[in-house]
Amino acid sequence: MTLSDEQVKDFRELGFVNIGPIFNQGDTESIQSEYDRLVTMDSQTLGNDDEGRFPYRAMLNFRSEKLKAITQDKNLLDGMVQLLGTDVRFWWDQGINKSPGAGSYIDWHQDNGYANGVTPEYVTCWLALDDSSPENGGLYVIPESHKAGPRDHEWRGVHAVVSEQFVEAEKAQPLNAKAGDMLLFSSYLLHQTVGNTSKDKQRRAWVMQYCRGDHANETTGEVYDNRPWVVKAGEYVENPWSERVFDLRGDRP
Repeated sequence: MTLSDEQVKDFRELGFVNIGPIFNQGDTESIQSEYDRLVTMDSQTLGNDDEGRFPYRAMLNFRSEKLKAITQDKNLLDGMVQLLGTDVRFWWDQGINKSPGAGSYIDWHQDNGYANGVTPEYVTCWLALDDSSPENGGLYVIPESHKAGPRDHEWRGVHAVVSEQFVEAEKAQPLNAKAGDMLLFSSYLLHQTVGNTSKDKQRRAWVMQYCRGDHANETTGEVYDNRPWVVKAGEYVENPWSERVFDLRGDRP
């Protein structure tokens, strides 16, 4: 997959772009099947009892060889090279399923806000496994908000959020997707997901994230050489490896 000049421009200028489907129907159905096996109410949940809980699970690629192979898909990595350069590491992945009737928000935040300290910009790849809109818990984004760089976050329960007074919510717009669409956005982009107010429409999404090979924490000085190489010196890494073992508990809640 080669991103068009217009898609790259949208990503740079707006902070996001919907590039449409990049996987064939067979791969998409395989992803959906593995996702449904792993992301259940019996694994982990977010939300609350009053508004409704919904399934969440981190690092699906640790738990499925099929999904690990998708994170190394060359169509996907071609786009990451265009946006990040010729040295790319895999950063993180997670599955979130906004179940019908789960009214809980994930409020305004940047994906960087979940790291311990300030980290450079990376790319979030948001794969819609169902049609996604505000009705069933879809995304809202604030165009160009990534240009302000990293913002201070505060913890509210398990969520890192930007205080409302620093969010220009009047500029927000929905970022809708069809099942199979891939959304790319900057980890500095302010975004939120709303509650699923539908009665029968789930909203499954698999999030994969990639960073530059020299990604380092500006606050602590840590070099993230515990993240596996997927592209090195412009070459695909057939068997991703990292200099240190990745501790799933170390960087994210």
